[in-house]
Amino acid sequence: MSLKLRKLMGMSARELLFRVRHHWATAAERRQFRSGGYNWSDLKWATKLCPRQSTKLLPGELAAWWQLHMQNRVEPVMLLAPDALPAIVSRYRKLFPEQIEAVETRARLNCSGQFSFLGSDVVMQEPIDWHRDPKSGHQWDSVFHADVDFAFCREGGGDAKYIWDIARQDYLIDCAIAFRLTGNAVYSQQIVRWVKSWITENPYLDGIHWSSALEVAARSLNWLWSYQLCRHEEFLSAEDHLVWIKAFYQHGAFLHRHISYYFSPNNHIIAESVVLYFLGCFFPEFDEAEAWRSHGWRVIEEYGLQQFYEDGGSTEQALFYHNYCLGFLLLAIVLRDAQGAPVSESLRDRIERALEFTMWMTRSDGTVPRIGDADNARAFCFSHLPLWDFRNLLAIGSVIFDRQDMKFVAEKFYEDALWLLGEEGYASFESLSPKVPEQTSRTFPSSGYYLMRSGWGSEEDHLTFDAGPIAEGLYTSAIPSSAHGHSDLLSFTLTMAGKPLIVDGGFYTYDEDPEWHRYFREASAHNTILVGGASHANYHLSNAWSSVAVPGPIHAHTSRLFDYVESSHSGFFNISPAVSHRRSIYHDRQCHWLVMDQLSGAGTYRVEAFFHLAPAEVRSLEGKRGISIETKLGLAAELEVYDWNDCNIETITGGEGPGGGWIGTGYGYRERAPVIRIWGDVPLPNSFCFSIRRVEKPIP
Repeated sequence: MSLKLRKLMGMSARELLFRVRHHWATAAERRQFRSGGYNWSDLKWATKLCPRQSTKLLPGELAAWWQLHMQNRVEPVMLLAPDALPAIVSRYRKLFPEQIEAVETRARLNCSGQFSFLGSDVVMQEPIDWHRDPKSGHQWDSVFHADVDFAFCREGGGDAKYIWDIARQDYLIDCAIAFRLTGNAVYSQQIVRWVKSWITENPYLDGIHWSSALEVAARSLNWLWSYQLCRHEEFLSAEDHLVWIKAFYQHGAFLHRHISYYFSPNNHIIAESVVLYFLGCFFPEFDEAEAWRSHGWRVIEEYGLQQFYEDGGSTEQALFYHNYCLGFLLLAIVLRDAQGAPVSESLRDRIERALEFTMWMTRSDGTVPRIGDADNARAFCFSHLPLWDFRNLLAIGSVIFDRQDMKFVAEKFYEDALWLLGEEGYASFESLSPKVPEQTSRTFPSSGYYLMRSGWGSEEDHLTFDAGPIAEGLYTSAIPSSAHGHSDLLSFTLTMAGKPLIVDGGFYTYDEDPEWHRYFREASAHNTILVGGASHANYHLSNAWSSVAVPGPIHAHTSRLFDYVESSHSGFFNISPAVSHRRSIYHDRQCHWLVMDQLSGAGTYRVEAFFHLAPAEVRSLEGKRGISIETKLGLAAELEVYDWNDCNIETITGGEGPGGGWIGTGYGYRERAPVIRIWGDVPLPNSFCFSIRRVEKPIP
């Protein structure tokens, strides 16, 4: 039986019916696109943009009507409402005086053509070529969106993320904020040029920028924020204004018909449905507005629950996407609450649990571990936090859910919170008394994580133990399934005294270089064990796995004297008979950690244990079987091996290839860092132990 046939047999009747309907709908859309069926007359545009007014408008009056209407319209309930902006700007000046210059500097650089996308600094002079990849130079064709050929990416020639990131236009936000803060029309006029240029060069349904509903959603939201921040200052001519209104309509219509059911029912579908709902709320004049609102909210309620396990952890097993998805759902809750509209208790509770998960993952430096895939994107871009810092979401969550502990971990009211929640939200945040979370250890049994911490202060220890499934919905058979989770079963990260010591290998890019992409997703890029060179799952192109191992339950005990956790998994891909792995971690609540590994099975196998370090200097321990570590942040520690007398200890650093001693710190970012590989040929069953302890730095 072919792989394709097996996948088809695994689909539900509902999915099969949807895919058939989607195929025929796309075919009809393609025919209409090629025949010019979307080149609507002014009369038809009027019936779509403002059907209640269309019969009253004379030819040529549509642009003037829309401009006057939006300048004088009594706002439907919406974030960044014009009557709220003066107070928000005033408060911004008081809370973030140091950010005013920073925002204007970024806006000024962008206006001069200097951008930073996914780890690359790019200069793009006007007119911007929206179809040329700024990194690889690849020129994308003008073609119907469903016919875009991604072979260039699949063959390792480049990555569509770069061209998409340019067209998301999140740099508009800095310009819009700079305009609000300074009144300098240079920034608002640059927004007009960028938006108009994009619309002109990317006709409806034509090309790479219409090939992904997520990209359409991200661009729509950035446009919406920019439009809100600037539209009452008469920065658009009537004709330019109408061009933008038409583009808003086309983006909403596209989302309405291309929500990523079954194709990407994860963070993609949440972002798309939230933005569809926002567009329907913001433009009640549109003929489809009510349908957009209904469709968007229905998807949010149904699929919002599916993004997180009952304990709040992400079903994608990727912390960046956990928080990306959470950010969009918070936007939806903020707007619904402002409207006085209902939100199901089940969804509200799941979002609160997801915020708790982020809170527990947040370490004393404000960041979360780099677990799973990432692409640097955020649901909203009003501030520029460090890549893995999501405390802005906790600040918003503390207000929505009245959570003193979330305020404590958030520490402050962020720029994002101010723009989205306004003066009322700031007053609510200030009225909350921060409260230290009561517990210091917690199991997340559904998502498969255990968190140990010595406290919630600024120089605390923090361990993340990963015993969760590689991703929800993966097949345990040979049928491949996409996932943002990595082959990281029983891996862990460890921060000591508020400084990272043992880190996740992270992530780099999707398609730019298949060799690098695969390295960062495989088990050898995580702090776990390989047997016979085998990983926990079978790698199957890009971000797909098959034949995944099954994790066991987490068993943990915490007391005043120590903390202990253990779990296991069912085996390694293609190793038969199966060899299972059980790992236990013990913490003496001082500065000493023990990592104990047991391998079942029979026969002799090459066993490898990996420890990925934060950037550090390392050397062999004198008279001991281990490594002395001093990180660049000044943390000194020792890693020692017990009960494995004939093991080899190798420090990997300075190599050129993916296995040469690297960590991925964000999409398009990688950094040199030592990897400790401890290996040997081991008869099974067997067990061994690793000791990790913080030590005092020697006096120079």
